[in-house]
Amino acid sequence: MPNSPEIEALLKLHEIDTKIARLDSQRELLPLSLRRIEAHLQQHRQLLEEKRGRIKQLRAQIHAREVDLRTVEAEAEKLTVQLNSARTNKEYNALQQEIAARKADASRIEDDLLAMMGDVEELEADARDRERSIAQLERQQADEAAAVASGTADIDGQVAKLRKARAAACAGVEPALLEEYERIAAKKGASALAPVVGESCQGCFMQLPPQFVHSLRGSRKTVRCPSCSRILYMP
Repeated sequence: MPNSPEIEALLKLHEIDTKIARLDSQRELLPLSLRRIEAHLQQHRQLLEEKRGRIKQLRAQIHAREVDLRTVEAEAEKLTVQLNSARTNKEYNALQQEIAARKADASRIEDDLLAMMGDVEELEADARDRERSIAQLERQQADEAAAVASGTADIDGQVAKLRKARAAACAGVEPALLEEYERIAAKKGASALAPVVGESCQGCFMQLPPQFVHSLRGSRKTVRCPSCSRILYMP
């Protein structure tokens, strides 16, 4: 037996609300991919800044060590000149030891410089790779942002049409019944109505007494599920 005209009017409204809810959910999902790209982009930018900071730090250290190297080399050169004026073997040997120490210091500094320069080269290559990744992500971000804007506009257009249809559907529902429906929809969302299938409410899947289901068939009054309070109808 078909549902009452009142329920049929509600079903039309319910169908529209279901479509609107589905579109609202789709709209919420649209920016997810864009947010992932933006998060990835932010991570790459942060890592690039860290690498640039490390490069700057290393270059400052390289400059300082180059100053140290020039100082040590100048000292060694000065001591070498003093060798010519050494008066005793003891003084000569002492100067040679100091020169050897300065040269050893210079060698260590040169090793440090080579290591730091190698680190700078590696970091700069890494930074260039990171910059290329950022450029690619920025292109993806722009494309995805355009897709999100287009998708959102399309959904908004569909929702606007559905809201007009909803206003017309509401006009076909008795005010008291519409108020009851809106009250349930405020709690249950688009699932304010639930079909009865196999003597079970499909909103909460509670098994309904046979007599209850029998009374629902052909009833001209709205019947609510005793468990979830949704308005029941026969599909």
